Parts: sequence; C-alpha cells; structure tokens
Amino acid sequence: MWARGRYTAVMAGEVLDSAAIAAAISAACSRRPQIAATGFADHARACLDDGGSIERLDELLIAWAAARGDRPGVAAFERVLTEAVAMIRTGDRAGLAQEARVRLLLGPAPRLAGYRGRGPLAGWLRVALTRIAIDQHRGRVDPGDATVDVMAELVDREPDPALRQLKARYRDEWKAALTAALAALPERARLVLRLHFVEGMRLAALGRLYDVHESTASRWVRDAASEVADRARADLTARLGVAGAELDSIARLVRSQLDLSIARVLGAEGPPG
Repeated sequence: MWARGRYTAVMAGEVLDSAAIAAAISAACSRRPQIAATGFADHARACLDDGGSIERLDELLIAWAAARGDRPGVAAFERVLTEAVAMIRTGDRAGLAQEARVRLLLGPAPRLAGYRGRGPLAGWLRVALTRIAIDQHRGRVDPGDATVDVMAELVDREPDPALRQLKARYRDEWKAALTAALAALPERARLVLRLHFVEGMRLAALGRLYDVHESTASRWVRDAASEVADRARADLTARLGVAGAELDSIARLVRSQLDLSIARVLGAEGPPG
C-alpha cells in the first residue's frame, strides 16, 4: 500500500517503509543467489501492492523465476510441487505432477505467474492440483452422463408434495437460476462448493487444503451456499414474475435440498476452468 508517497507493507503487525521492503527483497534474492533475479523487485512490489505478504518473498521469488523458465527457479519449484502432490489423494501422482507442469509452467502466460504471495506457495499449489485432479477424474466419466436431466432426480427426491409440484412445473427456470447463481460466485467460493458437495471433501480436509481452520472452511461453504440461494431466488422470482405469497413458495423451493441441488448442477457441468 501507499502512505504519504512511500511504499509500505505490513510484516507481523509492523508497517515497513520502502527502504525496509527493498532490504527484504534483497535478502530474499541473496538467499537464492543461483536465481537470476533481475526484475524481481518490481514484481515483488506489485504483488505486495496486490495483497501479497512480505513474509512470502522467498516463495514469490521461486514462483516468479520458475514461471520465467529460470532453471534454478524451476528446480526449487519442483521440490515444492513434489511435496504438494504427495498431499493430494489420487492414484496417479506422477500423471498429476506432469499435468501440473504443463498447466503451470508452459505457454505465453504460465499460470504460476498468478501466484501473488498472499499465502503459502504450497497451499496455492494444492488448490491448483486439486483442480487438475478433478479435471482428470471428470475425463474418466462417461460423457453420456452429462446429458442426464439432473433436475429430474431433484424433483423425484423432493419430500414436500407442494414443492415437488413447483419443481416439476418450473424445472427449466429453476435449473437456469441455479446455474446462473453458481456462475456468478467468486472462483474460490465456487471451487469450495464443488470440492465439498461434488467431490465429498470434508471440511477439515478443505481447511488443510487452504491452510485455514476447519471453522473458516465451514463458514466459506455456508456463506457460498447462502449466496447461491439468495441469487437463485432473486433470479427465479424475476424469471417467473411472481409476487406476494408466491415469493414464499419460491424461497422454499430454492432452499429445499439446496446442498443436493448445488451438487447435481455443479456435477453435471464440465471441469472447472
């Protein structure tokens, strides 16, 4: 952040001025002298301005260098990648690691360059690896499964006769509202819903994945689901043009079996981008 014309950052509650930041960047580079760090200072300051932590400068340097194809940087990144892959539950860790290298290191704009140092590089990698593992899992599913009318099951499983009738009547509008609500979520919120409701990841494991407490992961899931419900209710109300007492029925329709609805709609979609 900027204050009185000087670049500042916060480290362990202490506000650091531009000179202290420059010293911290220089120290990070000196700890890895084998990495060609020309240009890293500007990148580091941009990341700090974007919410990065000065305590993550060493990891930021590794990611920056690896994304640029710097060999020592790639070697250092490989060590972090190996540790992160070991924490992912999959039967093909070698294939997962190889796919990660392709996605994160190759191309004109390597995805690894998107690491901003806001949290541990290992945690950022675990999220990326989980996405890739989901992609690989989806690739093994029969493509014909995607054509199944997922809403039909939700209608059949609705225990309330009145809501079951509403869901059957407005099945297309209901699915469209849910799909739009999920698409409008921030990336992390959408991913945690997919991991929890589609992939069955427990809250404790979700917390470890993001390096947060289980209660925080639980709040993320709860808040994301609540946002989906609010958006879907507003969307469905607008699509149907209902008012008055019918609004209560729409609210009940959206809230009924919301977890299952989210799981079925997300599960029927393609893999996350």
